[in-house]
Amino acid sequence: MTETSISNLELPLARAAPAGVLWIFGLAALLAGCGEPPAGDPETEIRMLVDTAETAAQDGDFDTLAELVARDYADRAGRDRRELLLMTRGMLLRYARLELVVRVDEVQVLSPQLARIRLAVIAAGASSAGLSADTFPLALSLRNEGAGWQVTRAEWGRQLDDGI
Repeated sequence: MTETSISNLELPLARAAPAGVLWIFGLAALLAGCGEPPAGDPETEIRMLVDTAETAAQDGDFDTLAELVARDYADRAGRDRRELLLMTRGMLLRYARLELVVRVDEVQVLSPQLARIRLAVIAAGASSAGLSADTFPLALSLRNEGAGWQVTRAEWGRQLDDGI
């Protein structure tokens, strides 16, 4: 992963559509979970997912993103899986070009099947309105029922408290 300075860009993504953009980039951090999980402990698997996910999100692969959302997904804002995926599709259509850098700040493995991860995401996107960029804190709750990790809950920005 290479970090690029994007601090001087205008029209922050967070103001344009905070939930959609944050969701896409956070879910992107887990994209590799769709395939056969790598051998190792859960934390290693999760960290490997982060390393391989940037490219998939930048490719705008909605179907892969959708596979990573648990059927029982629910968040603090009252969104369910269907609403989250509609928002995701809209953001992928709006930002034809996405660039991101994902940093893992913390991984908490609660059991071999449950984990939480805190990320910092630097995101830049090009749309018809121009170039947008921002940095987002993101926390995801994950579950692995044998077929790979899935997101059961996501929190971002002001929704985050001191813990994940």
